[in-house]
Amino acid sequence: MRIKASENAAFRPGKIGTLELKNRLIVPAMVTNTCTADGYPTERYMQYHEEKAKGGWGLIITEDYAVTPTAGGFRDLAGLWEDEQIPAHTAFVERIHKLGGKICCQLYHAGRQTNSKVNGEQCMAPSPYKDPPSFENPREMNEDDIETVQQAFADAAVRAKKCGFDAVEIHGAHGYLINQFNSPYSNKRADEYGGSTWNRTRFGREVIERVRKAVGDDFPILFKLTTNEYVQGGLVIDEGRELARIYSEEPIDAVTITQGVNATEWAVIAPGHIAPLGFIQNVKACREVVKNIPVIAVGRIVNFDLAHNVISDGTCDFVAMGRASLADPLAPKKYMEGREDEILTCIGCVQGCLGNLRKNIPIQCLVNPRTVKEYKCDLSVLPEEKRKNVVVVGGGVSGCEAAVAAAMKGHHVTVYEKQDHLGGQWKLASVPSAKQDFTTLLQWQQVQFRKYGVKTVLNTEYTAETAKAEKPDVIILASGSTEKTLPFDGLDGEHVYKAQEILSGRKNTSGNNVVVIGGGSVGVETAAHLAQDFKKVTILEVREGISLDGEFSNNYFMFRLLDEKKVQSYCNAYYQNWENGTVTFKQRDEIHKIYDVTDIVLSVGSASNNSLKEEFEALGIETKVIGDALNVKPGLKNIEESFWLGLSL
Repeated sequence: MRIKASENAAFRPGKIGTLELKNRLIVPAMVTNTCTADGYPTERYMQYHEEKAKGGWGLIITEDYAVTPTAGGFRDLAGLWEDEQIPAHTAFVERIHKLGGKICCQLYHAGRQTNSKVNGEQCMAPSPYKDPPSFENPREMNEDDIETVQQAFADAAVRAKKCGFDAVEIHGAHGYLINQFNSPYSNKRADEYGGSTWNRTRFGREVIERVRKAVGDDFPILFKLTTNEYVQGGLVIDEGRELARIYSEEPIDAVTITQGVNATEWAVIAPGHIAPLGFIQNVKACREVVKNIPVIAVGRIVNFDLAHNVISDGTCDFVAMGRASLADPLAPKKYMEGREDEILTCIGCVQGCLGNLRKNIPIQCLVNPRTVKEYKCDLSVLPEEKRKNVVVVGGGVSGCEAAVAAAMKGHHVTVYEKQDHLGGQWKLASVPSAKQDFTTLLQWQQVQFRKYGVKTVLNTEYTAETAKAEKPDVIILASGSTEKTLPFDGLDGEHVYKAQEILSGRKNTSGNNVVVIGGGSVGVETAAHLAQDFKKVTILEVREGISLDGEFSNNYFMFRLLDEKKVQSYCNAYYQNWENGTVTFKQRDEIHKIYDVTDIVLSVGSASNNSLKEEFEALGIETKVIGDALNVKPGLKNIEESFWLGLSL
């Protein structure tokens, strides 16, 4: 039986220091890349947070506010390093309070996890050793640096209080400066700030003491702590729980237990390969030694049932649900109103949240195209339009997304799909390891179909003759793409399959020695899928590497799986032919052979399928092409394109 909102522990009031919260649901800090380079909030930034305030979260924690002009790890980051920034951030806080929200300002210094390209000067750190993913050595901080940065934290906290923020959170996690002091992985000092666990916490403890003295006893201070870095020579939970005990005895009002550093970003922003509550054991270990202040859990807490469980069993007092709030900032409100099936769920793809950060552009969310684009439209006040009859040709995820958006505008929408089910290739995308949550988007779309009255017609191929008879006002052509083949010897027999045939379950390889031609993300996922079925699998890829189009965090786990299953991959490898069970390929001018091959799977890309466009336009019908039918691209771009197209009608 589903837990009722009235019985869900996560929806009970809570308290952090003097701050009373209506529930125990926290939005943790997440960089959006939407502020100005000089630390000021933009309208885009403010409306992004306002949407969460409307959604009913107990506490919203802002993205990292830089405490000095060169403290940020990203260019377009908020900051409170000077008094001139106070009025703009005061106006921002007032807007959140007007909506009934509570907001906390996170303060941080990136230390060695930044570089001169971001802030114009050499970064600094406890020790002069670069962060592994970085390209730049920091300079070692001296006593003056330590004094200056500690005071900068205190000064920024005072400014946050003047702005009207309800609390501050000191960032001591994720490989940033305080974490760098905490960890033997990054701290190699021989003075009073290095060596023992106690000494390594000295910098962070002194920051807390300065901030407390500056803001007074009645202003809540939260502290975010990495207790397990998952890197060789770094913090492990046994020492991490001691850090939690030490910091909990400082004058703070709550501690967030988190994990990971820049080198293990999959632990910071967890992909679908991490199971729900995948890091909760770290929280449990720290809960045993932190008795005097609230503990906040974070890390793949993807729904409110899980939140209820870890709060009700005493593991934590509050939960931070970052990616869940990106997917659906209105989730608490929907849950309280009994609309759980309308909540968009994070699918763990990390394409828009983490992928965009790597590109230094504003974040996105694949399942929610409005994330960080709330300023573009308010769905509660959509302008009234003349109701149109809209036909969507193709019931894949792009067509369905466009249908939902068009129906939100009040149009009459009908989706035609030639197969006996909706979802198209998106259903196949949910088959590979750790991508099962992809199906939740299809489920949400079907709920929206029922809500807005979208009609579906399955097992029907929509043609120009049908369009001529129906005379719709607009046709959205979402006919997707078709898999490419290769015009080489040996690729046209019964031993040859396409990746979609394997992932769909329509066909199975006949033998146990399979060559996958094409090492993009689909080819790699197909290879892993086959290897998990105890097949011997080899990948041939013409480029310099495999899964070059995949996200780093997902690749990390996928490559581990390939290694575990002993999948062999050859790059710069060009297929030549297949004859009598032998595959021949060329690699750097050398000929290689793979013997006893029973099956070949092709994953060499797709081509847009939009042949009906001209026929529809010849009838004088306005025709819009979306998704892979327009051009083949990642799901993030297809969903975004389809949503805004549907909303524009």
